[in-house]
Amino acid sequence: MATVPSSMNGRVILTAGFVFSLAFCSLTACSQEPGSVEFFESRIRPVLVEHCYKCHSSSSDDLGGSLLLDSSGGMISGGDSGPAIVQGDPKASLLISAIRYESSEMPPQGPLPAKVIADFEQWISAGAIDPRDQPLAIPQSKPAIDIEAGKQFWAFRPIEAPAIPIAIPSKQKTLATSASGEPNRFHSTPIDCFLDEKLEQAKIDANELASPEIRLRRLCFDLTGLPPGLELQKAWQHDPSPQHWNQIVDRLLSSTGFAEHWARHWMDLARYADSNGADFNATHHDAWRYRDYLVRSFADGRSIDEMIQQQIAGDLLPASSDSQRWDNLVATTFLMLGTKMLSERDKVKLEMDVVDEQIDTVGRAFLGLTLGCARCHDHKFDPVPMRDYYALAGIFRSTQTLNGESQLYVSTWNKTPLPTSDKHKKALADYTQKQRTLEDSLKQLDKELSALKERTTHRGLVIDDEAGKKTGLWKASKLFHTFVSKGYVHDNNADKGSLSIQFSVPLPKSGRYEIRLAGSPSSNRASQVPVTIKDASGDHELFVNQRTAAIDEIWNSLGEFQFDADQEAIVTIRNANTDGYVIVDAIQFLQVDATSESDGKPKPDPRIAQAVKQKSSEREQVQAKLAELKKNPPEPLPLAMAPRDRSSDAIADCPIHIRGETANLGDVVQRGFLQVCSGGTATIASPQGSGRLELADWLTDPDNPLVARVFVNRVWMHLMGEGIVRTVDNFGVQGERPSHPELLDFLASDFLRGGWQLKPLIRRIVTTQAYQRSSSMNSISSESDPENRLLWRVHRRRMPAEAIRDTMLVAANQLDRNPRYEPMKGMGTLVSNNNSDSNSEIGLLSQSCRTLYMPVVRGYVPALVTALDSADPDLLVGKRPTTNVPGQALVLINSPEIKQWSEATAKRICSNHSDFSARIEEAYRCCFQRMPTAEDREIATAFFAGHENSTSRWHAFIAAMFAATEFRLLD
Repeated sequence: MATVPSSMNGRVILTAGFVFSLAFCSLTACSQEPGSVEFFESRIRPVLVEHCYKCHSSSSDDLGGSLLLDSSGGMISGGDSGPAIVQGDPKASLLISAIRYESSEMPPQGPLPAKVIADFEQWISAGAIDPRDQPLAIPQSKPAIDIEAGKQFWAFRPIEAPAIPIAIPSKQKTLATSASGEPNRFHSTPIDCFLDEKLEQAKIDANELASPEIRLRRLCFDLTGLPPGLELQKAWQHDPSPQHWNQIVDRLLSSTGFAEHWARHWMDLARYADSNGADFNATHHDAWRYRDYLVRSFADGRSIDEMIQQQIAGDLLPASSDSQRWDNLVATTFLMLGTKMLSERDKVKLEMDVVDEQIDTVGRAFLGLTLGCARCHDHKFDPVPMRDYYALAGIFRSTQTLNGESQLYVSTWNKTPLPTSDKHKKALADYTQKQRTLEDSLKQLDKELSALKERTTHRGLVIDDEAGKKTGLWKASKLFHTFVSKGYVHDNNADKGSLSIQFSVPLPKSGRYEIRLAGSPSSNRASQVPVTIKDASGDHELFVNQRTAAIDEIWNSLGEFQFDADQEAIVTIRNANTDGYVIVDAIQFLQVDATSESDGKPKPDPRIAQAVKQKSSEREQVQAKLAELKKNPPEPLPLAMAPRDRSSDAIADCPIHIRGETANLGDVVQRGFLQVCSGGTATIASPQGSGRLELADWLTDPDNPLVARVFVNRVWMHLMGEGIVRTVDNFGVQGERPSHPELLDFLASDFLRGGWQLKPLIRRIVTTQAYQRSSSMNSISSESDPENRLLWRVHRRRMPAEAIRDTMLVAANQLDRNPRYEPMKGMGTLVSNNNSDSNSEIGLLSQSCRTLYMPVVRGYVPALVTALDSADPDLLVGKRPTTNVPGQALVLINSPEIKQWSEATAKRICSNHSDFSARIEEAYRCCFQRMPTAEDREIATAFFAGHENSTSRWHAFIAAMFAATEFRLLD
């Protein structure tokens, strides 16, 4: 088999058969994995409390089946029927068969949602991690947690700037001599001093600096998510000095690419999505404004404390300009983006579920704490009593996130108008007035026309769907306008061929009758509804298109038929072989005038006919004016997904929900914050509205021991591969301890002193020797520190999914640098209403914008990005899981989009160069951002084997490079 490019140092070996070896084992996934305590506390325990504890807990009056579900031991030992769960085996677990309604049907009031059942199955498969060692007790009025003792834990101690260790001269690295003859020495930075001190104590030698090519590639991807351009590669190759490095750092930090890349990091925390997901996957038409707010903020150097304040309470902050007010409102979309069970009938429960999701998000994103674990009980591990949880809950419950219903039982969210110019407002007002005037004219003309037509036609007989003889299970509904009664029936687009409705109608006299069928039209209706009519001459079968209604927007005419007085008219509607919902509201029999002409048609009154003609002409003219007006509407009033404070009479402190149940309330808790992070009082004495303003101030108070530590640790993780605290979302007792606590506090204190600025923090990290080290393994150092906690080498890591896709677009010269502002523009209210192309993977991936600007549609995330471990938009993801499985290479090889990009790349390279060697060089610079080695050239020559101009071979060659491990890994 002929082989294609390989490189030294174990990077990658490519073959013509595209067989690739994997470099890494899977790393630990985020804390919301089914095998984590957080998963149990957020997904499992609340369901048990709400649906099971009443009959299966130690406090139950009548213990059902001798089964206790309020402790780990009770679930494993089981009841009369045996163990409720078998750890690791959901199929053998009686609990799963019960909630699936396959054996005993639990809970008795109705089955749980499919997503909840799936959570239980995943939890049991992962070993049924359950921290409950005893039944849950009703919380007492005083917390059992010792707050003062909790403050002694490292994460809750005040941030103090430590003394910087003395630089160790032997640790300073020297590069090649500069053009002036002076040595290019990298002097130890304060960060290097902290790291070198630990290495010296452990007697570990750090790696040398990586090659200039590797360092430049690492820097560009870490700062912008994009590869270095060819000119930059050449310039750095010519001058790899520390001074030039600093210049490149500053250039990248000021680029749009930097703002876009770091906005995506923040979006992982914000669980950003362009649709709601869950039971009612409604489209987030305005979420994109939040995405662009993040890009703007990072581009403009907005301080992190200001960003946090805006995202918690922007709608309550003062603004000196319309643009500032715009950003303040859009920023609060952060609180709105979580998935919500919008069709939940119990709106009090829905409200508290939203509050819980917001508390959990704020807690993990900014504080690095799993606050959701304190909803039903005091936190099992951290010094967070249940009262603290409900102190925060009072703030968020006094904040209105949901507002009314988009349709029956389905809640919708707040949409707040954004500032706009007076000119735009006037244009909208004028347009709205013209539209209203024309629509009112249409209504009046329709009313007059209807009255005229009434004078030419008898009303006839109207029979409601309730009078029909139904076969099968028809579903009653009131969602759309009906002609008579209070509703209609439909077949739920199911059981095709087994449902029918038959109307048997005795007519008052013989004659010819027009028959009409009522049913509200819609795009999801059936286009070929079979109807059988039995008249004097026999059976007549016809088909009705219910997607339109020709008469008064409700009726469809079935035609005219002859009936005898002694015969019942029989009309049968069926749903056999239909391609949508079949609707039945009513049928109508209209007798043709008794003084009809020989052909059976009524004799029209010429005066009425003339009036109808005139009014119809007027209506057509008005309709044409309205259609013309709608061709060029002004831009709609811009809206933001933004919360707001409830009305003053609805703002209130929140009672403790015993066991998390909305119907089992305890003491009311004054709104406030976490006691363990508060120097003084943790309550809000006189809240300004909901208390979000005070919460924003508390989070960004320099004395808060968590927020700055958590943030700088996230930045360190994105640049160094691992956080100083590896559990980036959990700084609590169950989280890992910092590998370099003094360094973490140095970075946090320096960050606070510098005004919460991100760019100086990044510049400080990437200009260190530690950041620029080689990732090469060293058996001696590895034996002493196998997990590289002391950072004697750089962690080799995979690029984010977005960077991998964007790099392919850059290689193909197809990346559109202009942002796509409205990814869901023109989309329906529900994702399912959108056309198939807009939802499809091909429709999403074929866009040439940066992946950041692609729509993130819950339930429709393309396989290409999910295979490469993109963030799950349903969850807050502080650290993306990193997997390396054969399926990733298969996706990279078989994706039609990647095939197109690889072909475009090959075509561009071949067009740029006729020389084979130059083509190989550009291919390597383009895909791996380095020059090919002698071995690479040798393998490439063998692969082409005299077919250097073969189009198919060049396509295969580039496709193999795209699928290579080196393409997606940073050394």
